[in-house]
Amino acid sequence: MNEEKSRKNIGGVTGLLSIFRDSLLALIPYFERSGITLKQLEEIDLFDNICESLFEILVLPKIETYMEKKHNFVPPLPKYGFHYKDYSKNSYIEVIPDNVEFTAGIYVFVLFKSNKSPFDTVVCDVIDDRGKVLKREVEIPYSEAIYRFRFKLAEGDIILS
Repeated sequence: MNEEKSRKNIGGVTGLLSIFRDSLLALIPYFERSGITLKQLEEIDLFDNICESLFEILVLPKIETYMEKKHNFVPPLPKYGFHYKDYSKNSYIEVIPDNVEFTAGIYVFVLFKSNKSPFDTVVCDVIDDRGKVLKREVEIPYSEAIYRFRFKLAEGDIILS
């Protein structure tokens, strides 16, 4: 629990994803009061739209504003909850897990998932350094990851922590 509290005080991309996840967690009681369980909620396509919209409101504008101010350019960004065939032309949020399952790849944030508790798991794609997908649907416990943003440029990545 101390680790969870300390995440809420972190800035940067990890802080943005913490706020986003907290917003998803805050919605659960309202759905439950309406008789919709978390399991049912995750099977409703419209909830995916809510998640995607919150991501677009809470996370992407902060990254886009930073990139626009620092580099005068807004990179193409993956949508929340979508797996891509190739990430070579996309900037993305990188997941840095405490315990690495695939040591040869870069973990790309796709979405949050509920396993033992609500939104306790990060789902990632693992890619090589050229953006080719090596493995999909890799799951990492939320409490065992931090995040940073990789801005793709022809001359190399710029990393925003």
